[in-house]
Amino acid sequence: MMITRITVLASLLIVLFINSLAEAQRLEIPRRHEKPPGPALSAEEAVKKMVVPEGFSVEIVAKEPDVVNPIGMAIDEKGRFWITESFEYPRKSPGPGKDRIKVLEDTDGDGQVDKTTIFAEGLNIPSGIAVGHGGVWVANAPDLLFMQDTDGDLKADKIEKVVTGFGRTDTHELPNSLTWGTDGWLYGLNGVFNYCDVVYTPENPNFREGQPGWKFTCALFRVHPRTREFQIFAEGTSNPWGIAINEDGEFFLSACVIDHLWHIAETAYYIRQGGPYPPHTWPMRSIVNHKHQKAAFCGITWFDSEAYPEMYRKVLYMGNIHGGCINNDLVEQDGATYKGRPHPGFPAPAGAFEHETVRKIGEGKDAKLADFLTANDAWFMPVVQKTGPDGCLYILDWYDRYHCYQDANADPEGIERSKGRLYRVVYKGHEHKKFPDLGAKSDQQLIDLLDDSNIFIRETAQRLLQERNDVETSKQLIEIVLNAEGTLSRKQRTALFALSGFDLHKDYDDNRAETVIRKLGQHEDPFARMQGLRICQQLIERSKTSGPHDLLINEEAMAGLEDESAQVRRQAIILTTRLHEQYLPYVNFVEPLVKSMSLSGNDQMAMHLLWNACRAFENRLPAQQGAILTAIANSPEALKTPGIMPLVDGLANLTVGNHNYKQIAATLQQLELNHSPSAELARKLISSLSEKVQTGEISGDRYNQLKTELSPVLARLNNEASIINETTVLSALLGNEQAMQQVQKNYSDPNANKNIRLAAFKTLIAAKAPHLISSLSDTISGTSAPKEFRIAIIETLGSISDPELSDYLLDNYPNWEPDVKPRVIEVLTQRDHWSLDLLKRIQAEKIAKGDVNLNQLKRVASFKNEELQTLVTKVYGQIRTEQRTDRQQVINQQRDFLHGSPGDPHQGIAVFKKVCAQCHKMYGEGAEVGPDITRNGRNNWEQLLQNVFDPSAVIGPAYQARTLVTIEGRVLTGLPIEESEERIVLKIQGGKQETIPRDQIEFYKVSETSMMPEDLEKQLTPQQLADLFAYLALDRPPSDPQAQVLSGAPKQQVRD
Repeated sequence: MMITRITVLASLLIVLFINSLAEAQRLEIPRRHEKPPGPALSAEEAVKKMVVPEGFSVEIVAKEPDVVNPIGMAIDEKGRFWITESFEYPRKSPGPGKDRIKVLEDTDGDGQVDKTTIFAEGLNIPSGIAVGHGGVWVANAPDLLFMQDTDGDLKADKIEKVVTGFGRTDTHELPNSLTWGTDGWLYGLNGVFNYCDVVYTPENPNFREGQPGWKFTCALFRVHPRTREFQIFAEGTSNPWGIAINEDGEFFLSACVIDHLWHIAETAYYIRQGGPYPPHTWPMRSIVNHKHQKAAFCGITWFDSEAYPEMYRKVLYMGNIHGGCINNDLVEQDGATYKGRPHPGFPAPAGAFEHETVRKIGEGKDAKLADFLTANDAWFMPVVQKTGPDGCLYILDWYDRYHCYQDANADPEGIERSKGRLYRVVYKGHEHKKFPDLGAKSDQQLIDLLDDSNIFIRETAQRLLQERNDVETSKQLIEIVLNAEGTLSRKQRTALFALSGFDLHKDYDDNRAETVIRKLGQHEDPFARMQGLRICQQLIERSKTSGPHDLLINEEAMAGLEDESAQVRRQAIILTTRLHEQYLPYVNFVEPLVKSMSLSGNDQMAMHLLWNACRAFENRLPAQQGAILTAIANSPEALKTPGIMPLVDGLANLTVGNHNYKQIAATLQQLELNHSPSAELARKLISSLSEKVQTGEISGDRYNQLKTELSPVLARLNNEASIINETTVLSALLGNEQAMQQVQKNYSDPNANKNIRLAAFKTLIAAKAPHLISSLSDTISGTSAPKEFRIAIIETLGSISDPELSDYLLDNYPNWEPDVKPRVIEVLTQRDHWSLDLLKRIQAEKIAKGDVNLNQLKRVASFKNEELQTLVTKVYGQIRTEQRTDRQQVINQQRDFLHGSPGDPHQGIAVFKKVCAQCHKMYGEGAEVGPDITRNGRNNWEQLLQNVFDPSAVIGPAYQARTLVTIEGRVLTGLPIEESEERIVLKIQGGKQETIPRDQIEFYKVSETSMMPEDLEKQLTPQQLADLFAYLALDRPPSDPQAQVLSGAPKQQVRD
């Protein structure tokens, strides 16, 4: 008996020891938390801590165990909640798993779930879900599934793989937010670090053997529920999670890290968080200039329901995971796009501002809540927000202390896998009642619901009508829409949305589509004209067999390009792009496109979309490449249009990239150079040609062809004062001796414009002019010339293979400023003989060992030079190229050191400029190679230590460095800006972009480690390290009296 008790006691002690060890290994302060999150709260305790506006309250609809680890949610026509649960997250491997789909029901109408059914099991991170068209659509990477219950038991018994190929490289950026568009397509999102190659499955009717797939990362995609066709709608942003659709049928996304709110237009390409862009991409920015707290957004909905007062309607509600709240923005039309602004605030209940996490707008009695809901609970993770059947806002909470993917990967056992909640936010006077089955209603009853005040009911009725796709119902909808005069009412708008999801052209004799399109095209409401153009797009594929519709669509697109409404022009531009992507148009769009440019002025979205339309035109019609640029050149009105020059610049680069030198020569001859816009176009064309000659992209036969076509034109233009600098450079590159003499003179003139001198120097390098190294003594020696100019000259030196260069740079190295020296090291470590000279100086202690960072050392160690390899080992020891395993020990040591060594943040600015600003921007200063760290990577002290001392612990693929070796021995390390068949463009340390033609590359690979160097502790003195971290640990510049120190950071030196 005694032995048994001892055994039990020993076992208990072992269990307690293991549990305490596991707890110790968990992150005390997870990423994006400012302090330890504390224990989990019950759902009832969590609700009590939430702060919502005066008159509102939060109710529990469901909680664990009914809902656990929820990721996605859909609400069907019966008012049931379909929720995906994941126990596998963050697992990367595909295949069967333990995840499932649950159906939650409130059968008695009391507002709480009382029946739970498991619809499907065996899934693996089902990250998105939608109900419709007789089944359930589930994003279960790599597949998009269509699951059906064929026998009525609410269990999936038939599963179809619609498409496959979604990535699992980053499982917190999986395909998500499946949402029905107003056009009847099913839309979804994918994140920037999740690489996809989507293809049709054999069971998809669109499958063709050997058919290429869609390669993409961050994108808004769509699938047609009847035809199963897959399309990319738009690309860009970061890790978008959440789709909202407003009253105009426009898409809005919430995204992480970079700006939080985006208006998404079809065919557009937006700024990416990271990774290369396709060639000739002109990325579009977000619609906001403001930021909310922190930067991780999940879920978004456009709310419109009479269940809330007016100030809460037609508002975007966004889940802010790191902020632990629901943010709110308003959007208003701004040309072809929208402008977002923060909500002006909500009435605050008594005691609201006693919570430190509750943000306010204004002070005193006038203070308002900045956010609709603040949880005051670090575990709160609002992943989905939707308007429910009763018109209230529903919030799905994936309740967990680990908000970040990095923490989940580092400690998967620490993930909370037993909790989850679904909340409802109600306004006073709300009454619960049982929701009717909208699916049981007739088409006429559904048509009546298209004017319901609750957007959930309007959208559900709209979807159900589209699913039924009844011809007679479509005629009734057509009558509702076409009999409207003036501005369309809410019902007429929703009827038009519903109509756009019908098949309006079933055969040759079916004239419904033509009737609708022609009538809408003449309507006085711009929304009606815009929607008519959207219906045109639905016909593009089918119209291949119907000539009349081909011509109709072309005519409508052309008319729309010249419409007085920016919103209509936007849709016409999109339609024009899709027309050229699909087939050869019936008409020539050159003049209408140029006219649309003239009408669009400073409308940035219109200009971006017009750029994409121009690219589609040139890709479809090679014989007319350059025609649009020529038409602009011949249109003084277009050239004078405000905001057109970036588009013209892109067209110039595209024309040059297509090597259509005869067209370029003709365009240059037609320009009236006494007009400033014409001269600007000429400068852009000529400069683009010069740049490609300098980089080697134009060489061999192409160079000879360029010389043949352009030399006569340049001879006539060389006396044109407005473009003389550009023509001189290109003439010199094409072998004109007189021009080369002028280039040398421009470079040697210390009083000349620095940009002219820099262009001249690049020309001399490309021409392999003699005595370049000796000329540097008069140009960049010492500090007399402007620093920016000296840096620009230094950064161009890497393309010179002269062995004497290293001696010059090393002799002058001690005289240059601390933020210039890293640029010199970056150049010296690009060639083996320069690297050898550098290491000899380091060995002789004439240059500090720490001036060369680990990434540069890895590059040096890669050279096949035995003497250099020996010297590297002698000076630095063995250089590891794989990920380090000792960095946690370094983090622990540095944590202890920094807590005992107060730093001066003002002195830290200089250290930042020396070691960090070559790649990172902070408070507007520094190079944009890696992420801007003003708001990223510094949320708490532990995260800051991890990111600085172990940068390769968790790294997004887009931030993995590329190593490139040219055929003549130059080695570059950087992040990719462009990876095309013709060239690689890298952004290297310091921010300079290096363009290398593919035919000059011997070796190109992706590094397994971050471009951010390790061993920072060896590059700085202890005091420099303390000063740097004192600067990094502030949430604002040290000169700002409101600056606060990060949670957990050590004390700082106080200045008098």
